[in-house]
Amino acid sequence: MKSLHPVLHLCLLWTIAPLALVSAQERSGVVPGSVLLASAEGVSVFDREGAMTFGQFSTTLVDGKSGALGWSDMIYDGWRLASGNYLCSSHHFVRELTPDGETVWEFRVKAPVELKTCVPLPNGDVMTVDADAMELVQLTDQGQRIAKRIPVPTDKKASPHNRYNLLRRTDAGTFLLALRTEKAFVEVDESGNELWRHAVPDLPIAAERLAKGNTLMSWRGGMIEATAKHEVVWELKTADITEFPVIIFGGFHRFENGNTVIANSDWHYKAAGENRVQVFEVTRDKRVVWKLGVDAFTGKKPGSLEPHSGLVEQRIIGLQWLPATSKITATK
Repeated sequence: MKSLHPVLHLCLLWTIAPLALVSAQERSGVVPGSVLLASAEGVSVFDREGAMTFGQFSTTLVDGKSGALGWSDMIYDGWRLASGNYLCSSHHFVRELTPDGETVWEFRVKAPVELKTCVPLPNGDVMTVDADAMELVQLTDQGQRIAKRIPVPTDKKASPHNRYNLLRRTDAGTFLLALRTEKAFVEVDESGNELWRHAVPDLPIAAERLAKGNTLMSWRGGMIEATAKHEVVWELKTADITEFPVIIFGGFHRFENGNTVIANSDWHYKAAGENRVQVFEVTRDKRVVWKLGVDAFTGKKPGSLEPHSGLVEQRIIGLQWLPATSKITATK
């Protein structure tokens, strides 16, 4: 299927980046693999050494530098699928891409509808969020048909942009959704019934249900792990990270050993150099054991220009961990 939105910049690199990110001693306990990064201008995959193994970007380049990015195409969420294809979502589309960057299918909307997030479902469908209608939307037949709409709670007085952030599915088949205006995460079942709600101090980003039943949540200034009864059993705040500034705690992944890899989202950062670390990993006792610096993106991931500050922002929100042992099935 021909792409409905031309890719302005496509880059696939397999070279090892020269950036030395951490020492071997510091990486003790850090498992091999890569991180998929959903950022405003596209989707990319970087390994532990800082090499980019996939990158598909749609942005304007001016004299080799990142230009401003159109509102409709600002990506928030992304995944690598079992087939090896990639799924991503922006304000106004959900799209599946091949490893060559070709569009397989696209579901596109117009304002005032806003999507932001996407979640692949076990049956091959995709769940997204219609922020205008305040509903989860299940896409089927490669985005050509809507299989189901599920009402979800929100502040009806808020604008569609300020209603939601990322959506995630639990192993039980329920959904965890970030409610921006309410500053909370909510869990709903397949009928939209509210099962659980937990407030956070400021802008909620993403929540995931852990294997033992706790819920790990990221918000602007930190992370919270809470039980079903809202008991906080682990917390990480900006003040706990002293090696570099953390601007917004974005998407994340919790490892079996208790470590957590976290996107340091630099949306609207204030001064050059503040965004020098883009992804980092911490232990349960809050030691930084791995980091991906912004220098790893040079010549690969373009970022996008923030027109008010004049700074280039990498704008990572969604994050998926890709284990080194993960297998990709052949596309049928």
